[in-house]
Formats: sequence, C-alpha cells, structure tokens
Amino acid sequence: MDREVDDGDVLEFGGGARVLSIPGHTDSSVALHLEGPDVLFTGDAVADVEQTVLGVFNTDRDRAIESLHRLAGLETSTACFGHGPPIIGDAAAALHAAAEDAADLPG
Repeated sequence: MDREVDDGDVLEFGGGARVLSIPGHTDSSVALHLEGPDVLFTGDAVADVEQTVLGVFNTDRDRAIESLHRLAGLETSTACFGHGPPIIGDAAAALHAAAEDAADLPG
C-alpha cells in the first residue's frame, strides 16, 4: 500500500521506523530512524565515499546542511547511505564531522 508520510510518522517495520523530514537534497527528502536497533537510513542526503559527506546535487544546500545537522543530532550507532557502505558503530561521529565539514565549505 502506498501512502504519503510526514515528519514524525512511525512506520510498522523494524520495530518502528520514525520518518524524519530532511529537505535540501530534494524538498521532500526523508530519512528513517529505527530507534530500537538504532539504525539510520539517510537516503541520498548523506553519502559515504572514502569519508562521510553531505550528499551532492542538492536543491537547497543550506537546508541540506541543516538536515545533516539534524541527523547528526540523533547520535546513532549505525548509518546506511544511498551511496557507500554503512557505518556500523558510532556513526554519529562521522555524521558530526560531515556536518562540520559541509558548513565550512563554500556553497
């Protein structure tokens, strides 16, 4: 069954997957956070290609950086990306570093 989701919705899989609105890559980008197993699915908003970085080809870079900071604030242990291998164990550190790097780079 297809349906639209909103920020904060909880989907019935993986013990409950919370929907996080993370605009910037696209206006309607979302991430999913499985709080029980502490796994974050970022989609294309974040990539891990040799290092964790803000996704590319963003429609609104400032909003994408804000969304990256939101994801980093989850302090998650595991993160899965649209591009690159997952980080298993202290993914929050990589997300924090990516958020700081993105904020420091020219737009």
